[in-house]
Amino acid sequence: MDVLKIAKALSDPLRLEILRRIAGKKCCEDKWLCVCHLVDDTGLLQSRVSYHIRELKEADLIREETRGRWNYYYFKEETLKEYLSALNDQFQLLL
Repeated sequence: MDVLKIAKALSDPLRLEILRRIAGKKCCEDKWLCVCHLVDDTGLLQSRVSYHIRELKEADLIREETRGRWNYYYFKEETLKEYLSALNDQFQLLL
């Protein structure tokens, strides 16, 4: 796990909102969120959403699956839990 890559991915407000939407899975029948919903919800161009998605994937915060012409995304909760645990371990002397 790359703590700095995850921190960078979470530092952008749009990426954080995209991750929240994927984690919420509110608009799909299963646990996956279609990129089309992200484009509609954020009002961003598909290319901008794809850029932010790539950053989240590289940080291992989401998983991607292609179905037909659309890509769907799933929140990898275990990565976020490991990240928070690593931060806690690194800073527990300060608490």
